[in-house]
Amino acid sequence: MNSAKPQILLALLCLLLFSCREYSLEVPFPGTSDTTGNGTDTTGGGGVNLDSPAVFTLVSGTNGSCANVLVLGAYVSGVPLTISHTITLEVMVATPGQWDVTSATVNGMFFSNAGVFTGTGLQTITLLGAGIPGEFGTNVVPVAVGGSNCAFAVTVSEN
Repeated sequence: MNSAKPQILLALLCLLLFSCREYSLEVPFPGTSDTTGNGTDTTGGGGVNLDSPAVFTLVSGTNGSCANVLVLGAYVSGVPLTISHTITLEVMVATPGQWDVTSATVNGMFFSNAGVFTGTGLQTITLLGAGIPGEFGTNVVPVAVGGSNCAFAVTVSEN
């Protein structure tokens, strides 16, 4: 019976050790002093609520194309997209907050990402590619946010 005492004591110590409250040492979001944990800028700099959806539009160029788009990566027919396949777009932010953008799926591939705008004005977002390009050639990929939309071209080479 005495051999069970160390096991019970060990079990109680483990329970006590692993049931302790965790204290977060995370720093506030850059540019804020949020220590409330609710995602609100408490610095008095305009009350930016980072938990609310952002209000923004895509910046369009000529003929409905996205302005100043940057397409990165080598797109090859039949080869899955990776983290190196990205699209950078310009947006005009009216109200800071959370954003989430996903393009249409064209030729087996799409582009998507999410984040937080902390300020207003002209900003850039980077969308990450996913999927497997099908046919080779130039693909026009549309993207829409709210009432704004534009498109960008992705050229897929033959495998």
